[in-house]
Amino acid sequence: MQQPKLDLREKIGYGIGAMGEGLAFNLVGSFFMLYCTDYLGISAWFMALLYFFARFWDAVNDPMMGTLSENIKTKWGKHRPWIVLGAVTNAIVMVCMFSPGLRRLIDPRLAVAVLYVLFGMTYTIIDVPYYAYAASFVNLKERDQIAVIPRVFGSLGTIGIPALTLPLVALLGRGNDIQGYFRWAAILSAVYVLCALFAAASMKKRELNTRAKPFTFGEALKILKNNDQLLIIETVFVLIFTAVTMTTSVALYYFKYVWRQPEAYGTFTLMAGAGMGIAMLSYYFLAKRISRRTIFIISLILPIIGYVLMFVISIFTNKLNNMLPAVVLTMSGFGFTGILSSIFMVDTVDYGEWKLGCRSENIIFSLLTFMGIFSGAISSLVTMVTLYLA
Repeated sequence: MQQPKLDLREKIGYGIGAMGEGLAFNLVGSFFMLYCTDYLGISAWFMALLYFFARFWDAVNDPMMGTLSENIKTKWGKHRPWIVLGAVTNAIVMVCMFSPGLRRLIDPRLAVAVLYVLFGMTYTIIDVPYYAYAASFVNLKERDQIAVIPRVFGSLGTIGIPALTLPLVALLGRGNDIQGYFRWAAILSAVYVLCALFAAASMKKRELNTRAKPFTFGEALKILKNNDQLLIIETVFVLIFTAVTMTTSVALYYFKYVWRQPEAYGTFTLMAGAGMGIAMLSYYFLAKRISRRTIFIISLILPIIGYVLMFVISIFTNKLNNMLPAVVLTMSGFGFTGILSSIFMVDTVDYGEWKLGCRSENIIFSLLTFMGIFSGAISSLVTMVTLYLA
């Protein structure tokens, strides 16, 4: 099948869209629980349980979105319209999540629960077709390139949001952190939508699924269930991403309440992001010389060594500078796994087509979205239990 070639504009546009998506995901993932517990007075247990049980709805919602986006075809393709719609709705919900009006409610828990579930649903609208786009490339070299790009650009949100949020909330709020969070969320929402629009304008119509008969939701569940390679990858990377999100979630509370140095969290996340960035930028250099399997093994060994070093160092000192090399080492391993998760997921699309006789990239990539959100939910629950026991 003849397709337009992947050019620089499409690469940059696709990456910028992932950066905008990362801004929203990391603001909510890193700070919404803290905002609800510290400023809305909602118990940490309620938030942890909300995060965890909302994932049961995602287990239904994500495949539904994958099925819907797989079936509905437009003259702009089956990816770009959803990216725009998802970004706009997700941005609106994010602003509402940090609205000062929540504080004025007698009991904000119901509103918070509804908004959090809506955030997950609208995030799915953009995330599923966005990452599934990589599986629509015929040229395997271009496919590997485009699969890596959103991880590299998305890491900018992972680096920037934790590092910038606390100081900018203080600056924008001028003594009123609630107003600061709301204004910061509004700014990020505008950037988010602009990034999505630029991405949609840069991407090209690419589709490999020529099936005329629409997929049913039941078929989607069977596709996910019968793709054994997909289920293995899903399980492994849920565990890995849970470790990543637990590290950043615990660190926020650790620096604020144990070290009494909340400003250290920004430095911590910058170095964590630097480690991930180093790994992502060096991936292609390594991939030309060693196998993906070897890179994957390295990605598992580096965090183990890094965690051991962080534990040993923390026994003897509370100076962040002494811990930073171990942080970089740990997160460089997670940087490799971030890239490999996208590449492996693309491979499972081809495997599913070979085994099941139909191509369904959007349905399969719905599990990638679920994987990221579910790992965050497990992390939040474990973090709250840990804080309670401490």
